[in-house]
Amino acid sequence: MKEDQTNNRRFSELATLLVIVGIWVSVACLINPCGDFPLADDWAYSRAVKTLLEDGRLRFVQIVTPNIIGQVVWGALFCLPFGFSFTTLRISTLTLGAVGVLALYGLLREAYPDHKTALFGSLLLAFNPHYLVLAYTFMSDVPFTAITILSIYFLARGMKGNSRLEVATGLLVACAALLIRQAGLAIFVGFGLAYLVKSGLRLRNLGLASLPAVLGVIVQIVWDRWMQYKQISPAFHSLQAGRVLSPQSYLSWLAAEHLAAGFVTVFVYLGLFLFPLLLLVIRRSWTDPTRSRILTLTTLACAAVAAYELSYRRMPLVPNVFYDFGLGTATLRDAYLLKMRGAGEAFWFVVTEVGFAGAVALLYLTLIAIGKAVKLRTPGTSGNRELMVMLLACGLFYIVPVAILNSIGEAYDRYVLFLVPLGITTIIIFATDVGPSKTWSSAIALAVVSLALYGSFSVAGTHDYLSWNRARWQALNDLMTERRLPASQIDGGYEFNGWSLRDSEYRTTPQEKLSSVDRDDFLVAFGPVQGFTEIRRYPYRRWIAPAQGNILVLQRIKSNARGR
Repeated sequence: MKEDQTNNRRFSELATLLVIVGIWVSVACLINPCGDFPLADDWAYSRAVKTLLEDGRLRFVQIVTPNIIGQVVWGALFCLPFGFSFTTLRISTLTLGAVGVLALYGLLREAYPDHKTALFGSLLLAFNPHYLVLAYTFMSDVPFTAITILSIYFLARGMKGNSRLEVATGLLVACAALLIRQAGLAIFVGFGLAYLVKSGLRLRNLGLASLPAVLGVIVQIVWDRWMQYKQISPAFHSLQAGRVLSPQSYLSWLAAEHLAAGFVTVFVYLGLFLFPLLLLVIRRSWTDPTRSRILTLTTLACAAVAAYELSYRRMPLVPNVFYDFGLGTATLRDAYLLKMRGAGEAFWFVVTEVGFAGAVALLYLTLIAIGKAVKLRTPGTSGNRELMVMLLACGLFYIVPVAILNSIGEAYDRYVLFLVPLGITTIIIFATDVGPSKTWSSAIALAVVSLALYGSFSVAGTHDYLSWNRARWQALNDLMTERRLPASQIDGGYEFNGWSLRDSEYRTTPQEKLSSVDRDDFLVAFGPVQGFTEIRRYPYRRWIAPAQGNILVLQRIKSNARGR
């Protein structure tokens, strides 16, 4: 009987994993990842892969800021059988995206026994707008997030089962995450603190707990020194880390409001992304024994600050993935530089209010979770205190620099993605009794509907992003083949200008890199632009507000023609 129950559980687990993979693959077939063109900043990372494959050496575009070497090697392995292509690189990211969703399911099963709740949490990540759309690029966000989840999964299992092998595996995977983005140091710090909580505050344990952080720092230093030795260190490498480590730029009374706004921005995005899950657990938080008047007053005070900040701002609060056309970075000149498209006020008002409500609930749960983690109150009965400490420490180590970058205007909305799986896991650990039998049926229905809406928007937005880019690149290819125009006379948007015109010696500023062409006699745009006349249009289908969109090819009116 016991053996039959074990086999049934294994079969159920396998079936759930296959369901997750099946959903991921089905969505990929709907969206269609094919298209031999770069997206957003991934042209810079892709060039490193191309150089490695064709020349057998590493070379980085100067605007590259993350470590990225781990992702470059991963992409090169996928390209080895058939040669370099952007479609292949996209598939490599999609593969890691699936690994991240599966790893989160495994982590949630370690933290909480209900497989339905774990499935809900993993699908919440899979259909997160940022996670899904960035999985169809060669950007570093999804690979870094996926590898981080996998690392925490092994570290959690290692702590729970006292397995040195799994801890070593987790730290090795954490090194891989660090070699994608410097923020991977958060994993080492979080695990060190979790180990200290598990082992007790003694001198010997303090030394052992510091070793993971030392390992992470050594890996980072070795990589930095190796790039300098080989003279391949990009000019912008670790530029943002330098800004964070220069407190004179943001530690002042005048900058206090901007810093507060940075934290508000992060929490509002997180509140929006975690809203379906918060619907399941918020009722539990109000009756939790760790609730106190101090926590309530702190939450209300922070909510007042957030309400003030949002009184004159609407989502999207920072640029990049979200924009009024849907999802993905709209890097054509009329959309990005000329700001010729306006967001729908009613839509973004609703999104902002949902994000605000979620942020308040998330802050309240986070404060309670911190109380549990440091034993200010009696910890919950879930037996996951060490994991909660690791998640909270990772989140805190990451969220502070992101808020600082937000306060000085050097952050993007996609930077919040790393915090989403940490938030999902922390919330589920906190709500140890969340489940259909102990949750309002109306809350369950609303959470499922919310997840379905998120998924629909994410799938449609990602489809549209690929769709209009296919039309854009068809227009650009026709200009260069039919009209035999050089790329230097075409402003085709950031990715085209960067991939077609710039090499690894190119140095630029963020303000210049979107208009970096010698002449803009021809312009590819979403709509009409003053001083240009339309010579051709390329239709594409979009699923958000279903209709036919158009990419326009514009030529500068001769009377206004000018060189650049």
